[in-house]
Parts: sequence; C-alpha cells; structure tokens
Amino acid sequence: MNKFRSSINRITAKQLLFLFIIFIPIGVLVVVLGAQVRISKKPKAVAGYLDLSQYDLQHGAIPLNGEWKFYWHQFLEPKDLTEKNQESDSLINVPGIWNKKGYEAKGYATYVLDVKLRNGQSMQALNILTMSNAYKMWVNDQLIASNGIVGKDESHSQPAYAPKVITFLPDTNHLRFVVQVSNFAHCKGGFWLPVELGAVDQIQKDRDARVLLEMFLFGCLFIMALYHFSLYFLRRSDRSPLYFGLMCAVIGIRSLLTGENLINSIFPDPDWFIARKIEYLLTFLSVPIYITFSRVLYREQWNNTIYKGFIGFGLALCLFVLITPSDIYTNTSYVFTGFAWITSIYTIIVFIRAAKQKQEGAVIFTITSLFFLLTIVNDTLNQMELVHTGLYLSFGLLVVTFAQSFVLSSRFSKAFHNLEIYSSTFRKFVPAQFLDKVAKDGIESIRAGNAEKVEVSVLFSDIRSFTSLAESMLPEDIFNMLNKYLAFVEPPIRSNNGYVDKYIGDGIMALFENGKNQNSAYNAILAALEMQQALKKYNETRKTNEKPPLQMGIGLHTGDVIIGTLGGNERMDSTAIGDAVNLASRIEGMTKIYGVTLLVSDYTLSLLANREEFIVRFVDTATARGKTEPVGIWEIIGKRSDQGIDQKIIMLPAYEMAMTNYKAGNMAEAKSYFEICLEQSPGDTVAAIYLQRCFTKMVGEGKK
Repeated sequence: MNKFRSSINRITAKQLLFLFIIFIPIGVLVVVLGAQVRISKKPKAVAGYLDLSQYDLQHGAIPLNGEWKFYWHQFLEPKDLTEKNQESDSLINVPGIWNKKGYEAKGYATYVLDVKLRNGQSMQALNILTMSNAYKMWVNDQLIASNGIVGKDESHSQPAYAPKVITFLPDTNHLRFVVQVSNFAHCKGGFWLPVELGAVDQIQKDRDARVLLEMFLFGCLFIMALYHFSLYFLRRSDRSPLYFGLMCAVIGIRSLLTGENLINSIFPDPDWFIARKIEYLLTFLSVPIYITFSRVLYREQWNNTIYKGFIGFGLALCLFVLITPSDIYTNTSYVFTGFAWITSIYTIIVFIRAAKQKQEGAVIFTITSLFFLLTIVNDTLNQMELVHTGLYLSFGLLVVTFAQSFVLSSRFSKAFHNLEIYSSTFRKFVPAQFLDKVAKDGIESIRAGNAEKVEVSVLFSDIRSFTSLAESMLPEDIFNMLNKYLAFVEPPIRSNNGYVDKYIGDGIMALFENGKNQNSAYNAILAALEMQQALKKYNETRKTNEKPPLQMGIGLHTGDVIIGTLGGNERMDSTAIGDAVNLASRIEGMTKIYGVTLLVSDYTLSLLANREEFIVRFVDTATARGKTEPVGIWEIIGKRSDQGIDQKIIMLPAYEMAMTNYKAGNMAEAKSYFEICLEQSPGDTVAAIYLQRCFTKMVGEGKK
C-alpha cells in the first residue's frame, strides 16, 4: 500500500494532463463501440423481411441489417417486382460485399428489402454512407436517392462517393427498398456500411455529430501540421517536427476523403478515381512517415536494415497505386493492413526499448501505439466482415497524434526552458550590449570576426598589491575573496548603463556607450565613484573578519574601439580593442604611481556637460602605446556633495597655483605652493611627487 501511495505521489501534473488527454478519446471510443454492440441487438432482416412493427423509430435509428433479397446481374425497379417475380434466387447479408458470396467484384445487382413499420409513422430519414460504387434507391415506387451512374458495364457506369441523409414520408406502414448497385472500379462490390432508418431529427443529429467530429479531426491535424512545420523552419537541426507535421498533414487530408467525405463540401462532385488514388497514397505514405518520425526520436533503438525495408515496402505500395487502375490497387488494402500490423508492433518494441532506457516520451508513445494497434485490429476485422463495429483507424491516429504532439510540445517546452537558462547564463559571460553588435540576428549568428566600431568610455580597475596579498592565501580563498569583492563593485557598472567586457584576474574592464539621453563619460565616472563607495562597504565586512582592507585604482578614457569576436571555430571570445583600451589601461596603472583612486583622460573630462558637479585636478600627461601625442590625465576627487573631501577642496587653490608655476618652469614658486598643499592635505601623494620633482629640477639647475 505504501508503495502504491508513493507511486501516486510521484505522478506529476504533466502526466495527469496527458492521461486526461488520452483517456477521454479512449472513453469516447468505448462508448461508440458500446453503441455498436447495442445496434447488434436490434432487429435484423430475415429472408428479405424486417419487422419493425413493435419498434418505435422515435427511440432510435435502426440499421437495415440482415438478409436482403439479391438479384445478380439484374437491374430491377419496383414495377418489375410483381407477385410472380418477387422471389430472389439468392439472399445476401447487408452490410457486406458480394465478393464473399462468390460473385465477381465487377458487376451489378439489385437488392430488395421489405420493412414493416408501426402504424402512424411520420416523416422518416435514411442515412446512406457508401455503396460500391454507384447506386439508385427506391422506397416503394419513389426514387429517393442515387449516387454516381449505375450501369451494366464500365463504359456506361460512373462511380461516386457522397454520403447522404434522405427524408421521405411513408404513405403506408409497409416499405419496400429497392437498390440497384454497380461496381466496375473497386475490388469490392455491394453495401460496405449499413443504411440506417429513423426519425428525421435523430438521423440528422447523428450525421451532424459525425461531420463535426471529422471537421474537428481535420482542424486539429491541420493546426498541428502548421505548428510543427513552423517549429522545424525555426529550428532545422531537429527534424522530428517536420515528420510529425507531415504525418498530421497526411492524416488530415486523408480524413477529408473518408467517412462523411468532407471533400465534397470543398470540391463538389470530385473525380472518384483521383480521390481514391489520393486516399490510398496518403494512407500508404503515413506508415513511412510515422516510422521515420519514431526513428528520428529514438535512432539508437531502430535497426537500420529493418527501417530501410519498411521504407522501401511502403514506397513500393505507393508506386503500385500510381501505376495501376483502381480495381487493382484497391486490393492492396489487405496488404497494407498487414504492413501496418508489422510496423506498429516493431515500433512498439522500439518504444519499449526506449522506455527501458528512460528516453523522454517513450512510455507515452508505447501506450498510445498499443491503442492505435487496437484500432488496426478493429478495422482489419471489419474488412474481413467478421465484425461491423465501424472503422476507427482515423480515430486511433488522432489519439496517437495528440499524444505525439503532447510529447513534442513537452520536449520543445523543455528545450525552450533550457534555452532560457542557457541564454541567461550565456549573457552572464557575454553582455547583451555586446550581442547587439556582433549577433544582430541572434546568438546562432555569432562568428569569429563579427565586429563593429563604436565610441565608448573604457573603465579599467585593479586591486592594489593583489599579488603580494594572494601569495599568503589558498587558491580557494582567493576565489572566494574575488567573488565577494566583485559582487560589491560590479553592480554600480550595470546600474550606470555599463557592462563588464571581461574580468582579468582581480581587474575589471568595463565599457560605457553613448545612447539616448546617455553620456558614456558621465556614466563611467559615476560608476567609478560608486565602485569606491561599494569597496568601502566590502572593507567593513573584511574588518569584522579581521582582514586587511582592499584598495582599488580606476582609469577611464573615451575613444573609438572595435567590439567584436576573436578566435577559431571551436573557441571564441568577445573583446574590445583599440588605442582607447590601451590608454585606459595605462591610466589605471598611473593610479598606483600617484596614489589616487580615479584618473580620467582630459577628453573624457571634456565630454561632461556638467563638469562643475565634480571636484577635479590635473595630474599628468600620458601617451598611448605607439602614439606620440600626450593626453592630459585628471583626478576625479569626488562629487561636490560628497563628504570627507574637505581637505582636498581646501587644498585645490594652492594646488592649481603650484601646477601653473610648475608648467611655466617656476620651480621655486611651484615648490612653495606644493608645500602649502601638503600642509593643508597631509599625505597627498600627487603634491609630494611634484614637490620632489621641483626639488630635483632645482638641484639640476644649481638652485635650492
């Protein structure tokens, strides 16, 4: 009991949905088969006579089944059936084919049945499905229905297939049905399916239900075909949606040519020969397509020789249909039934093998394929005239198709879910802004060499003295520290519309682009200042753990770079290259020399529309590698609204006077001002460096 409860608990919502989808159609089939069993208990004709005098047709339709009088190679009308010429030389069971009575498939005959109704019957209706292949029907002396042209030879007859509902008003409680049938186009002749007699509303209701069911079948298959074709065209690496879509299309079109023959509503009076050829071709094509679909799903479980044999035989049947007349190729229905039996059984074995290996969807395919095999058995028994339960191959295909669609949808849902995960993970390695430039047509369009030139502000940051710090730590501790550090300092980059191009050990290279209402230089400076504040917060956590604080240097420069991909076919990397990158890296290196946290180029500073928002001072010049023109380097001390920078602000007037005299070569005056700077802001490394430079130059000039 506990094991059973455990098994129930493991059933997922998806599995319950599948069971719901599958067992409702199965339940419908059981109801239909039950109705067929009830039909078998209704009155049947005996020796050409059916007594319905005790049966009220308002309670349900009656199939005119049983023994009909049969006149082979005679076309009789009601007037020909006088009292003297009323006895038939033979009786035949309806529904059934006259071939079973030993008659040739090609020929013509007359069927006669006398029916006695209850007194006072009102308007009645007949549901006529199909006869092979043309007929004329009289009730008493009235010709009420015909299909095609009946004739005594092939040249004077014309087959047709058009199910009908015929209404008539009996003028007596005794009805005589006279039916002329001719067949010169099919391997079977006579009544295939029963003719039903009943109340008009009931007959019409039953027919409408069948039409709606077949329209529903076609609509479902048509939509599923289009859906899976679109899936294939969007993702051609997986061919299973293609074959599944083909199978849906084949079965859907075939459904228009069988049952209520809905094709008549689209193309009135379609050519019988063309319609039958298409029907058989589609039927025979369905098996090769289906087994190819299953092989695409579970290739390892398929034997390649058996697969090729099945495909070859199926295509041979199709070729046979194409090159032979209808009275020949229609005989292949028995061959095809056996072929479908064999392929279905083998496919079930494949699914069972896949299920044992826990392949996705294999259990569902196994269950529905077994159900489909039952419908094949049912149709086979009907073709052999052993039962008359009706043909349910299309219904079985619908169940299988729904199940397969469910599995494929589940697979694609899982694939899309995984894709979302992969895409989300991928974007952690490759920024979205980068992809917008090198993969404009999607991730799959990424190629080595994809590149675009753009002006950006480049940010380089680095941890001071990281090498000496790392030497005293274990590798795993280094990684833990770096990840915690980056978790603090990376968010300001994103929040200011930048993105990390790469992590270089303890260093960060980030890019900021100009955009609508976005100034890359301004955003980069804000990000750098916020990174400094974030580092302070991280250092507070390190202090509580009795670990030394980290220090960081940041360099910024704005210029043109090439953003693109570098690498080979198997390994690529995203990057930005150009003089702007080299200069930004060099500026970051200068923060170590001058003991400052943030340096920017004068070009970056010139791009600020609101430069007065920041406290800045000139530091030095730098030259990019391979260039000769120097670039001014400035320190961003902070925003005017920042706290804790009062000393720097007080020192700035003296610093500017010192720098002006230094540039003019007035070393003595510059020296005195730099000394004032150090008095106002002790420990200012920049002022100390320039003070030493002034002293050195004065010594060189022989001055003190």
